[in-house]
Amino acid sequence: MVDLDSTNPKQSSRSIASACGKLRAVLLKLIRQHEEAGTLPTSGRFLFYELVAMGVISKQRKNGGRRSDQNMTDALVRLREQGTIPWEWIVDETRSLDQPFVDKSIAAWLLRAMKQARIDPWAGNAPLILTESRSLAGVLRTLTRNYAVPIAPTNGQCGGFLHTEVAPSMHPGQRVLYLGDLDYSGNQIEANTRHVLEREVGKIRWERLALTQEQAQKYRLPEIMKPDRRFRPAKMMPAIETEALRQEIIVEIVRARLQALLPQPIERVLEREKRQRKVLMPDLIFRLK
Repeated sequence: MVDLDSTNPKQSSRSIASACGKLRAVLLKLIRQHEEAGTLPTSGRFLFYELVAMGVISKQRKNGGRRSDQNMTDALVRLREQGTIPWEWIVDETRSLDQPFVDKSIAAWLLRAMKQARIDPWAGNAPLILTESRSLAGVLRTLTRNYAVPIAPTNGQCGGFLHTEVAPSMHPGQRVLYLGDLDYSGNQIEANTRHVLEREVGKIRWERLALTQEQAQKYRLPEIMKPDRRFRPAKMMPAIETEALRQEIIVEIVRARLQALLPQPIERVLEREKRQRKVLMPDLIFRLK
């Protein structure tokens, strides 16, 4: 385990620098593995749990010390600032930038829109993917765009977002694929989310894709103690967070379920899109001149 505690007066600056270097080296190797596996972008949360599983850093916060993931975050920032890894390889779901879809002319706009136009592979009955955490939604977005399915994080307990954004986009009988933590709090969040949506939309088909007890046992996922602040005072409750399951495993779980639910293989739909663009693009260019 990398021994790094900048709050410890007994730890010399040289040993801290050495530990920082070791952590960056391990982190870079881990990110390169994500690159080879095709699981980029990733998130700091997934990298953190992988380092914990490797025994490189500890999940537990030292008394009076830094947050358990702070050293990894600092190392990650350094790697990005140095240009060792691209910034876009790590997603940050806590912030977003809304930009209007504009161009220099209507013709240019239409040509750009043509390249992004999609055929609905679900015939109007796409499943909705809901995740408890924002970081998980972030690493799944590339997959969900490819399969043309909506995805949203609840970010814990929420009410307004479900009423104003999620429920109006749904229809009775729609399938919901849910991914959340395996703990008391996570179970409550899932139950509340389903209750709110079914009250607004009607009966829906609900599936919990992850995290399940069977998955936790199969992959020997570590259990941690988390404070549940809904209690006064907060109670420490056992929990297994979804990000403890490796990113490529979660992506494959979602991919396999979407593939099984599709009326036809996504590859066939993507090929049809390509053919239609090839046919329509010359005519569109001609009409816009």
